[in-house]
Amino acid sequence: MKQEKKRITIFRSCLVLTLLIAIVYCPVTTYDDIGYDDSTYVFENPYVQSGFNKQAICWAFTTTHASNWHPLTWLSYMLDSELFGNKPGIYHWMNLNYHIINALLLFIVLTKMTGHILKSFIVAAFFGIHPLHVESVAWISERKDVLSTLMVLISLYAYTCYVQQGHQIHYCLVILFFLLSLLSKPMMVTFPFVLLLLDIWPLSRSNALFVPQLIEKIPLLIISFVFCVITVWAQHSGGACQSLDAISMTSRMLNAVAAYGWYVYKLFLPVNLAIFYPHPQSNVSFISVTWGAIVIIMGLWIAIRFRHSYPYILTGMFWFLGTLVPVIGLVQVGLQAYADRYAYIPLTGLFILITWGVFDIGLYLSDRNKKIERWLAIVFMAIVFIYSYLCGLQVRTWKNGTSVFQHALMVVPDNYVAMTHLGTIPLLKKALLLRPHHIPALHNLGTALIHEGKLHEALGYLLKAERLNSQHPNIYNNIGGIYYELNNYPLSLKYFQKALEINPNQASTQKNIQQVYKKMSQQKDSP
Repeated sequence: MKQEKKRITIFRSCLVLTLLIAIVYCPVTTYDDIGYDDSTYVFENPYVQSGFNKQAICWAFTTTHASNWHPLTWLSYMLDSELFGNKPGIYHWMNLNYHIINALLLFIVLTKMTGHILKSFIVAAFFGIHPLHVESVAWISERKDVLSTLMVLISLYAYTCYVQQGHQIHYCLVILFFLLSLLSKPMMVTFPFVLLLLDIWPLSRSNALFVPQLIEKIPLLIISFVFCVITVWAQHSGGACQSLDAISMTSRMLNAVAAYGWYVYKLFLPVNLAIFYPHPQSNVSFISVTWGAIVIIMGLWIAIRFRHSYPYILTGMFWFLGTLVPVIGLVQVGLQAYADRYAYIPLTGLFILITWGVFDIGLYLSDRNKKIERWLAIVFMAIVFIYSYLCGLQVRTWKNGTSVFQHALMVVPDNYVAMTHLGTIPLLKKALLLRPHHIPALHNLGTALIHEGKLHEALGYLLKAERLNSQHPNIYNNIGGIYYELNNYPLSLKYFQKALEINPNQASTQKNIQQVYKKMSQQKDSP
């Protein structure tokens, strides 16, 4: 009877959780794509557009397109395209489904591990509606976040079953779904260490030597190492990794410390969020670094000091610190200082720490009076509803590319990426004043000037973009188009052919080359 009541409570909690998240996020299913990466990933990707077929599947497992190797993510896009077509709302809807399932799985896994339904529900509710997680759900290109987390949570459930029941089949499922998680996004290469933390609390498997638990994780550690190597290779080959000349190791370390502080600050005050935060390079704020150092040092001290009496502090704090390591910027991929999407998994550690900690503090102050739990539950749910409101506001900024980048520019006035994607000539020129070698700004400004008929001015910006990056077919296409308009057909042909070498499947380039040959033939035949 008691077990039946528990199952009913869990079912009702899952229903409430689903409704809470669905109500906040349902507008995304009507939103457009934002253009930024969405075109590359989905809407201008011929393999995704073609749906689920042999050629596309082979491509998914062999490409490092977009500087990533995540075949399962590509396959999920292809399956959506095959089943539902290519309207943006479908991809948004699937992202939302994955996010809801993730919240439910987190609730179920924590309940199974700890036996605490209320605390587990609060953690899952925070996960489901925290505004920092909007980017991972509302951005089509971040399918890899929600999909990778889905797989790792299934792996975590299998691990809990393995610990509690001891069946080897469960351990095989741990390995399988961990592998699928990394095939979606290599974010959770730290998963074996997360399992070691969970062995300490709440699974209580630790002993003096901890050797059996370490040996048990060796297959997972080997898989993590292999994926680390693959990821670094994919990102270097795609040109996404920044050199030490561009951003020094000192700047990276200082920004990493500041980033930890930023994530904690945004955990409690999740406002003024943006799709892109420019890396400060050598101008990292002293205040930001100081706050970040306080967060790290105090967090580590409290976790170690109370590791025996309150072991969830150690698990929660090291979960947060450790799972952020792959994206904290020591290996700098891209030009951002930090990103909302990077917090999707790491914040869970802090949600656990805070929830369990507040309940323990409340019970201690009330001399173990159980009534305090009811009041704390009310307070937590009030916070959940406040976060739901803030989450809803953040969701609205993702209607389309214009709304996303207008909001980003309002939040971060020197946001050269937002200026680049808003695409007006004054904003593009301002972006280049902030970052003279930003290739997308050079390309977009050149394109905008072509539309204005200022061909020679446009050519200057595009040739500079070509010198900085010789692997961008659209740059070559635009340069070829300018030379075509200037009647310089040999140079026009040269640039169109370069564009075709980089992207042999681009039909517009093939058509342009045919047009040039036609003009050259007409010139040859004319007296």
